[in-house]
Amino acid sequence: MARHDYDLPADYEKRVEEGTMSDWYTQERAKRQALQQETNFEREYVGLRDSIERLIAAASETVKLER
Repeated sequence: MARHDYDLPADYEKRVEEGTMSDWYTQERAKRQALQQETNFEREYVGLRDSIERLIAAASETVKLER
């Protein structure tokens, strides 16, 4: 199998058997292309990702208070 940088879905084997893996690759390529261009999708995706990363960072620094 050729090397790639895709994070394959958990149900990869099932998709291959059903023949729907091609659809998944098409959607993944479209998403990557949209992220490379300055589109609304790219801005929303990056903004959401940044928000989630900030929440995770804040949660890791949170201290539980005892009363």
